[in-house]
Amino acid sequence: MPKQTFFNLPPDKREVIEQAALDEFAEYGFDNSNMNRIVSQSRIAKGSFYQYFEDKKDLYFHLIDVIVSEKMSMLEPLISTYERNGFSYNFKETFRIGLAFADSKPKYYLLGEDFANKQPPFIKEFIEKYDPLATDVYTKMLEYAREKDELLEDINIPLIASFISPLVNETTIGLITRAVPKEQRDYVIGELIGFIERAVLKHK
Repeated sequence: MPKQTFFNLPPDKREVIEQAALDEFAEYGFDNSNMNRIVSQSRIAKGSFYQYFEDKKDLYFHLIDVIVSEKMSMLEPLISTYERNGFSYNFKETFRIGLAFADSKPKYYLLGEDFANKQPPFIKEFIEKYDPLATDVYTKMLEYAREKDELLEDINIPLIASFISPLVNETTIGLITRAVPKEQRDYVIGELIGFIERAVLKHK
């Protein structure tokens, strides 16, 4: 987590540092990124960087914080209406909004692809911090579906939610970073949505 000195900076200065880091990590990945380039693009002294962040990983995880916060802000209006909607609508709209977010922020998802290739100790920190937040979205969705008697009776909601979250995320990352054509993208999304619906919903 950044030091308080970073948050004391004017917003525009923080944005310059974040954008420089995003550009660097998106192009080179974490392992091959260079702090000298980030510092140069940020127009700060290298010594100042360590007044704001512990190290490169601290900066990297801060960008993940920014990405998660922005995505949740986009999803919140829909999440607040989950109780009123059916599971299929909630799932499709959550996927649609997530994909629209990815389309609008392609560098964010280059970070996601880079992150997916990291070694277990690195990923473990991420999972411990963010997985409960992502899984909670699908947990709520499934709980409301159960209240509406849409779910199969033997569905284990926590288990299924923990399965859906990474599946959707990895699919989104793959579609964006591989620049899958729209027609093929729609097919993949449709197949995934259909698979989840067949797995959890009562057949009508």
